[in-house]
Amino acid sequence: MRKRISYMIVLAMLLVSAQHSLAQNGGISIAAGAASFRMGDMKYLQEHILSTYPVEGKITSSFPPFTAASFTVFKQLYDHIRVGGRYNYSTTGAKSSYADYSGDIYTEFNAVSHRLGAYLSYLVLGGDRIDLSLNGSLDANYTSMTIQSYYTIFNYSDGLSNKYRSISPSIAVGGELMYKLKKLSLGMEAGYLVDLKGNLKDTSDGDPLLDPKDLDRVLSSDWTGWYLQLKTLIWLDF
Repeated sequence: MRKRISYMIVLAMLLVSAQHSLAQNGGISIAAGAASFRMGDMKYLQEHILSTYPVEGKITSSFPPFTAASFTVFKQLYDHIRVGGRYNYSTTGAKSSYADYSGDIYTEFNAVSHRLGAYLSYLVLGGDRIDLSLNGSLDANYTSMTIQSYYTIFNYSDGLSNKYRSISPSIAVGGELMYKLKKLSLGMEAGYLVDLKGNLKDTSDGDPLLDPKDLDRVLSSDWTGWYLQLKTLIWLDF
């Protein structure tokens, strides 16, 4: 009888301990910074459109590193593991132009990425104040791409604008270094995103954006690149 009571006490202690480890706090994190973007097809299309100008224009920007931000809701499963969901926002663009006394001509690309997916973080090194973690996410990436060209000649203006979209899977891996306060952690996050590309289609009629030199090939978006962000983590009880 005493053995059974002892076993029950030990079992209860184990259950309470396991429950404690599984019922840690959760929280939210907000990060903002910059990212680079490959965008090989769009750079190729920009150069092709420039070559069709009736005058010699120039590229003033071509999908440079630009804004990247994320919002994450997470749950602390164990001391070293956090899981949750993450939303990422990125934007970039490009511009080509020409201007003289008689008028001007320009082409602009405006690209926006919305990524939503699952998030996982693993604590590699933890201390009283400093935490070093590895993290990753698996996302669905929705891209909105607007391409517009306009010209003005002796006060006469005309142009066209087309909007395209694509959906692609993407994988991000990175690390974060955080300084811990009571209910707040501050730090930075860096990593690399692999976008598996998405074929661009016109939002109005669904037609694919074809390579002007090879009509059998559909052009795609590609957000592959490095990112660096400042990050704030807020711990909550739930």
